[in-house]
Amino acid sequence: MYKKDGKTPYIQRSVSFLCSQHKMRRQPISKTAAFLLGLSLIGIDARAQSILSGRVFDTHNKSLEQVNIKLLALPDSSLVQQQKTDENGFFQFTVNRHGDYLLHYSGIGFQTITSRPYPLKDKETITATPVYLPDSHVEIESVTVKGTAPSIRQYADKMVVQVEGSVVAEGNNVLELLEKTPGILNDGKGNFTIQGRAGAHVKIDGREVYLTGNQLVNLLRSMQARDVSKLELISHPSAKEDAAGTAGAINIITKKNKNIGWGGDVFVRGSKSRRQQGSTGLGLHYKTDKMNMFANFSFGQEASRDHANTWRSFYDNGQLTSRQTQTENKVLDPGRFYSLRTGFTYEFSPKSSMEFSYNFIKGNFIYNAIADMEIDRVNREKQWAKTTSFFDEGFENHTFNFNYQRKYEKEDHFLKVNVDFAPHGNDYDNVFNTSLKNQNTLLRNSGRRNIQDLSNTTYSARIDYSHPLSDQAKLEFGWKASHMYINNKMINDTLVAAQQWQPDLGSSNHFRYTQHIEALYVMYAGKSGAFEYQAGLRGEYTYLGADQKTLQKKDNQRYFNLFPNAYVLYNLNEKNTLRTSFSSRIERPGDHEVNVFRVYEDAFNYTLGNPTLKPERSYSLELGHGFKSRLFTTFSFSQTNQVINYIATPGEQANQTQSKPENIGKYRNYNLSVMYTHNFNSWWNASHYANAFHNAYSGEAGSIYLSRAGYSWTLNTKHSLSLPWEMRSEILGYYNAPVLQGIRKKAKTYGLDIALEKKLWKEKAMVKIAANGLIRNAKPGFTSTNADLVVVYQEFPDNRKVQLSLSYRFGS
Repeated sequence: MYKKDGKTPYIQRSVSFLCSQHKMRRQPISKTAAFLLGLSLIGIDARAQSILSGRVFDTHNKSLEQVNIKLLALPDSSLVQQQKTDENGFFQFTVNRHGDYLLHYSGIGFQTITSRPYPLKDKETITATPVYLPDSHVEIESVTVKGTAPSIRQYADKMVVQVEGSVVAEGNNVLELLEKTPGILNDGKGNFTIQGRAGAHVKIDGREVYLTGNQLVNLLRSMQARDVSKLELISHPSAKEDAAGTAGAINIITKKNKNIGWGGDVFVRGSKSRRQQGSTGLGLHYKTDKMNMFANFSFGQEASRDHANTWRSFYDNGQLTSRQTQTENKVLDPGRFYSLRTGFTYEFSPKSSMEFSYNFIKGNFIYNAIADMEIDRVNREKQWAKTTSFFDEGFENHTFNFNYQRKYEKEDHFLKVNVDFAPHGNDYDNVFNTSLKNQNTLLRNSGRRNIQDLSNTTYSARIDYSHPLSDQAKLEFGWKASHMYINNKMINDTLVAAQQWQPDLGSSNHFRYTQHIEALYVMYAGKSGAFEYQAGLRGEYTYLGADQKTLQKKDNQRYFNLFPNAYVLYNLNEKNTLRTSFSSRIERPGDHEVNVFRVYEDAFNYTLGNPTLKPERSYSLELGHGFKSRLFTTFSFSQTNQVINYIATPGEQANQTQSKPENIGKYRNYNLSVMYTHNFNSWWNASHYANAFHNAYSGEAGSIYLSRAGYSWTLNTKHSLSLPWEMRSEILGYYNAPVLQGIRKKAKTYGLDIALEKKLWKEKAMVKIAANGLIRNAKPGFTSTNADLVVVYQEFPDNRKVQLSLSYRFGS
């Protein structure tokens, strides 16, 4: 017990008084009475708690998150509590002792400030005077350098890549941004890997996107990197997050306005590669102490010219029967998209708030392509085929979100309610015309048309509750339900005469797909000395329904799975930390993977689904070490069962190739990664990421037996330089070695980007120029090998370009 001004605390005085009354009456106190007395005294003490809260800004009225706040008790300035500000710059301390306290503010890149004393009485709530932290400046040979946060940070359960403020990111879309992010590999078709492990799900602001394949690609390429604050690479999401994604999750955190009052920005950018691209946009925001409103609109137009080469070798019982050599030239003209992000947050009180947001993206991409193929059949006459194709894809995506949050006295005591509604639509119109000839004669002309009308609607709701058990431990539990319904009508036609199409009933289909998931989770987290730990368990019930109306065939699946998750962090000393984590994940087949209809890429190649697919299950373990928050080393192991992989085999007709997803067996991944951030000097800082891994596949799919293994590695390095005259520059280099992915081996990719930024008019205007692919950048390719077919593919995308961007910020 403590004393203040020579007085005994209230609880001690109360106990003394009751004990004196007991002696006077000389009556025994029962155990029940003693227990009730204890509860009442505890309740009295709890009601005596006081609250000291506040908010932190920079000198431009922008809310600052992750500022370290220390609560110091007078007269000796001893540390009582410590926490960081949230995304809106808020902090709140709950104390059980009245007295005088100081607030100590510190943050990377800002000056350190200590407040005036704040006297706290019992049951008193005080709001501290808002603090505006000045930038920390260092003058060296007429170069002004501002402290900046590291571009990459490693936490116990995730790696965070800072995007906001990046010069190189300017002008890119989000798909291009992910391609250059350390630890991420992308096949260009909406499939992502983290640290060599396939099956990473994409989230935006912590919420599921509910899109896969080309739909996800279109969404990401329509989003601007300028709207992204940071990327979270979560290899072991906690039990409160969806279990989908065998490699974890990539969480795209968008920027949020933190400036008080009216303001906004406008931008325009253009780029030149083989063709031209451009985009423009406007952002507006208005913020008060209780209300935060924003709206961002952008429009973009793309044009590109790509080409690709494909070599196919067909075998029969080990004997080569034919070879195909194909060259395709493809032109995108035009590609247009419109996007709108808007929403508002209203704070009923410092403890209660609601948020509503709406995201809209609409686009249309039109491609024209010419593919020339040489068909060399063993002991038979050569043939040549020319295919001209027209591809028209339109999409329209909406996402509505409502969020309510209620905070209680302590920081870890809260209730969150989240509701999502996401209707998406796609329509496709593909036309292929093919002429086949030998050396002297036209053999035949053929045509194929594919029309699709696809709608995807998702409803989702979740409740999360966190309750502190003590100052060092908390319990979280929650519920989530999601319901997705897909309606896909596809018509395949064949050309029977000039401009006369006949329905191909054998490959057309009307497909309906339902996915319903109910989940409950519980999670316990705490601290004990140098240890921080978390353990959770999630249970998910899944219903999948595939209804192929045209074929009059239904496939239903129901199953329940448990997903344990845990991590431990141990602080060895001020410089060294150790961490370990374990998780179990699932990857359910997507709607396009279970639908048996055919999607023709040209007259000779098509893909189709497999309604008998089973979900993948993965188990992974990770060990890590951190040194001085600059050097991080991580070793991980994961095993995935019933791996889903596309298998390319000969098609039904001669010279055709089909790709179909199959469960191929087991997949093991061993991974070692090293991340290092450092400053060469006061104006030059850098971050480096290296990752080496070993993939091994074993199993069989139909007649194909798979036993393949191989090593691979990736390297990323990023350098940021502060230059004279308020200029900054960034240099980004990356190299991804060939990597094994089932029966495919993905080709190497590499690139070097450089960008320069100049601020004008008191930092309100900004000019950026960037060269992407200064060294030849990102040539996707792969080699697919099985007993009957070997495919070698090499693409040369239109991604070497120079960009110029102008932006102006107005208001607050």
